[in-house]
Amino acid sequence: MRLRNSAVPGVDPVSAPDIVADADTLAQSIGQLTDDVQALSERAARLHQAGNPEAEWLLARFQTHRLASPDLSGPAARMLLQATFAALEEHRAGLARDAAELERVEAAAEQARAEEARRAEAARKEAEQARARREAQATAERRASTAPVLSPQGAPAPARSRPGGQPLGKMSAPVATGPGRSGARIPMQTQVDMSSDSNVFTGFSTNLGEGGVFVATLNLLPVGTPVDLTFSLPGNTRLRVKGEVRWTREIDDRVPDVFPGVGVRFVELGPEATQALHKFVAEREPLFYPD
Repeated sequence: MRLRNSAVPGVDPVSAPDIVADADTLAQSIGQLTDDVQALSERAARLHQAGNPEAEWLLARFQTHRLASPDLSGPAARMLLQATFAALEEHRAGLARDAAELERVEAAAEQARAEEARRAEAARKEAEQARARREAQATAERRASTAPVLSPQGAPAPARSRPGGQPLGKMSAPVATGPGRSGARIPMQTQVDMSSDSNVFTGFSTNLGEGGVFVATLNLLPVGTPVDLTFSLPGNTRLRVKGEVRWTREIDDRVPDVFPGVGVRFVELGPEATQALHKFVAEREPLFYPD
């Protein structure tokens, strides 16, 4: 923000012929300073609301640059005018320095937001690619499972059936999370907004159950971290639940089809969220994971 130049006269107020004119000039300059302080404070307040740790200090700094108009009714009016003009220049110089610091903090915050958006977009694309690969593999396996198998005598062998609910293909069991985990998982891709005491970011779910959800993300939180989750079920049912990170999966170049993320166990569900999750799981064919 470029601060407006105050209209401070170039002559010593003591030698000014008209004290009334100097008083008007001083009042206008103080008004301009007050407007600049207010505008900068509003910008710093927006950063503070967004959780920026430096914004509170800047807010306090801006308040120190507020200057009140002096009482010029006494015999020392000219002396007060001279002192107030000097103080005004000091405040304006300090405000310019603090305004430059605010611009630096704003630029850093914008760069951080852009980087977070880039990581979220990369995680989303990776999740979509992994889903496409899984779907292609499942399609190939379904076709292979329905092809007739010839016995040694040339007659079709009886088709082998798989137990109900068992997924096609080889799947590794996820890390057990203890009591409260539901063994059934429903494949579901949706955006998940996740926040902890020190992080706010976006990921994408790959499967969901009544007991928890896996969130694909590059931002891995430590096991045991409490988190707040916000996501939507099919039908635009918006849920807000509390959870806890129970396990994490890091990037592994040896298995590029498996994307990183965190497994979150639900620890606090309201009645509406519980009912919506139960209905969602009941209406869809689950994948069964061993507990």
